[in-house]
Amino acid sequence: MRRHGKRVFANYKQRGEWVELLFMTVAAGLTVAKPFGDSARYDVIVENAGRFLRMQVKSTDMWRGGSYICQLNMCGRLYTAKDIDYFAIYVLPLDLWYIIPARTLEGLSAVVLSPHRKGHKYERYMENWWLLTRRHSLRGARTQVPREDARPGSTDLLSVRIVERLRALGTRRYSR
Repeated sequence: MRRHGKRVFANYKQRGEWVELLFMTVAAGLTVAKPFGDSARYDVIVENAGRFLRMQVKSTDMWRGGSYICQLNMCGRLYTAKDIDYFAIYVLPLDLWYIIPARTLEGLSAVVLSPHRKGHKYERYMENWWLLTRRHSLRGARTQVPREDARPGSTDLLSVRIVERLRALGTRRYSR
């Protein structure tokens, strides 16, 4: 990846590690964990009400034919809904996240994302952090996505967490 003529990451592995950290930072309003080592099929775990969601974090800056293309396979092997629960795909040039259920992309080796086009195929998954906070009573059950203004975005979740910590600091400071 290059930024203003300078190389930012030495290789894709470094970029992937950075994007995983970015995901964990943006999802800080949720409970997130990183498994030890590189042997798990997922990159990050998100815990919600005692239920653990396996996340595969991907990124793309590949612009082809008027859309961004993100590779979904690992060493030629495709991910399945048995391996992971969600893809978190980061479009680097736009600073934009897609949270997409694994079953939606199952069997695909790549996904084409067109965030600049109104009504594009994966529009409902843009910045849809709400999917990680909903109740997952039945794996594979269809979920009704709330209106755009009724679901929290990544910034909202992060802001709430920061405000809670500041309030806790203020309370401790004045109680001494």
